[in-house]
Amino acid sequence: LQECFNTICATANMLVDECAVSISASPKEEKKMTQGLLDLLLHVLTAPQSAVTYLRTVGGALHTLNKLGVDNFLEAGGTNIQHWLRIILTLMNSISLSVRSMAVDFMVSLLGAAFNVKGNIDEIGIMMATVLPEVIAREIALYSVSGLIMSIDDVETAVWPLRRALADIEESNPLDDDRIDPFLSPLLSTLCRACQAIIDGVLIEIRLTGDECNIVGIKVQLEDRESYIFDADEESLYEAASFFVPESAPLQKLRWLFTLARLHEAKGQWVEAGEALILCARTSSDAMPHLKSVWRPSRFVLWYDSRRSLWLSTVGKDMGRPDRGHEQVMQFADVFLEPPSLVESVLTKSPGSRLSQPTVQGMCTILKHASKQAVLDYTKEFGMEDLASTRLESVLQELLLVTNTQNAKSFGSGRNISLAVRKRAVDELASLRRASAVLNGELSKLAEYAMADSDPSSTRNKSPKSDFLRRQYYVRVILTGKKPQRFLESTAIPTFSEWNNPCICRVPRGVVESVVASGARDPKRIEDRICKEYGGALRNSLLTDPDEHISLMFRTGAQVEDTADGLDMSTTFLDVSMVHMDLKMATSGGKSDNVSASRQSRHFFYRKFGSTVSEPAPPKELAAGKIRPELLPESAATLTELTVAHPFPCALSRQRTLLTSEILAENPNEMQQMKGG
Repeated sequence: LQECFNTICATANMLVDECAVSISASPKEEKKMTQGLLDLLLHVLTAPQSAVTYLRTVGGALHTLNKLGVDNFLEAGGTNIQHWLRIILTLMNSISLSVRSMAVDFMVSLLGAAFNVKGNIDEIGIMMATVLPEVIAREIALYSVSGLIMSIDDVETAVWPLRRALADIEESNPLDDDRIDPFLSPLLSTLCRACQAIIDGVLIEIRLTGDECNIVGIKVQLEDRESYIFDADEESLYEAASFFVPESAPLQKLRWLFTLARLHEAKGQWVEAGEALILCARTSSDAMPHLKSVWRPSRFVLWYDSRRSLWLSTVGKDMGRPDRGHEQVMQFADVFLEPPSLVESVLTKSPGSRLSQPTVQGMCTILKHASKQAVLDYTKEFGMEDLASTRLESVLQELLLVTNTQNAKSFGSGRNISLAVRKRAVDELASLRRASAVLNGELSKLAEYAMADSDPSSTRNKSPKSDFLRRQYYVRVILTGKKPQRFLESTAIPTFSEWNNPCICRVPRGVVESVVASGARDPKRIEDRICKEYGGALRNSLLTDPDEHISLMFRTGAQVEDTADGLDMSTTFLDVSMVHMDLKMATSGGKSDNVSASRQSRHFFYRKFGSTVSEPAPPKELAAGKIRPELLPESAATLTELTVAHPFPCALSRQRTLLTSEILAENPNEMQQMKGG
């Protein structure tokens, strides 16, 4: 049988060589031949084959691409291009190095040729990133029915070859590969990073199922949450969502934003969960005018229909478990193509393998659900009503703009429209106005919460702890010294913390409540305890790593230095210290009045080691750069400013520092003037 397939591939190559030139004069016949060849090769690649057959078949497809051109390849492939991407991604996860290398070679050729002709790889990128979760889930399910999945570590191992293959594509260099245009390199990097983030996202979704984590009949053992504390889970989900745009792929973007919100809720980060849900609502609103042009994936019939793919009945047969066969594998994989909870509320029903287009009514349903849940999450932390109101008002403004545009488009043109079209337009406008009413209702709730908080007799204001709970707390986390194994470069889930680079983290409410409940009342003491409480989880994660024993020094407080110079470099240093949005708080030891809990900023300040508030500050010439900072006495009023990419609070609870600078002035008021107030 394998030799028959090899002969078919060889015949296909001969056909291309003999007919490529002569048939080019008839585009219609050329398209028919290309379509027939691609269908034939796709059927061969779908079935389990030997490594040699895979190499010859992928080589035949690559030969067809090079001889007939990428235009003919994409046009003839049509909707089957996404299925080709499914198969190539599957081969990129092969344990055979030769098969994986050939699949990478095909992908690089396809992307390079598409960029040379179209000037971008947007269409292929969206298809690739959309079907990737299904491919990953199917690979994991096939490993499970083969008895190779017992723990979450086995799940991560199952997709390691695909990670390595994506890294190979990203490392394609235009200097030694003429298929890669210099302007294509950054696009490849963005695409591959998004694909890596999507792999992380699938693993996160599996972990979020908790004790119910079941992969095709196998209950997977999960690790403690502390073991994932350094993983860049939030960052991966945010990057996966950012890859898609509402105008072309809103459901893909919504899927990862909802997962990000679930992750924050599981970690007790309520404000961040609310921010992610507001992004969901804004995505729904932005997508409504473009729903007709949204790209939708199709299910791969050859992975579902056992009449066309006779080998499907053999899946899991060796294990002697009829309840863990092909049907169960594809049920598991189909959930990851698009989550049922998202699909049922957004889509209309349609026959066939192609998933249906989203509707305005469905997007309004998503918007209302996201807005209501966002308000619930925001109000679980004190003093966030103003921030929540600002966010909802911006969503409401966008929704009103969509409503007015839709109304003008449907009824303002003066042209005659059919009864069916008019009825659909009326239904859509009604859905938009109902969504606006829901947003106004949520804004009214937030106003009532704000009024209750401003009332001194309110039960929320009677406790002396409430003043501390209304503040936002941020800490600066930095790792220095000896780098543990988990922080070395690899294709596994990356860490959120970059070595020797400070990271600003927002302290969740649960940590603050734990510290305040201990009886501390002095602001300075509370800040020190918050640093210890927040850093304690990081310390425990480093010390309990079963794969490596490290020597760790955990330091907290304002005396923390940026580096471990002069100390034993065989030791890992974990430093956690408090930083402040408000410049006055940074200079007054954490004491300040009327600092809004919902305040936003990209800039954070902390006093450097050795400086005091009571000592005289350096002269004005220091601020102008006339005296070098290294000549200052230790008592100088020197503050360090850290800048991050997105204003906190945001959909991320932590961000790496982009810029570090020092501020020198005579007094805090002058510093405030230097920073523009």
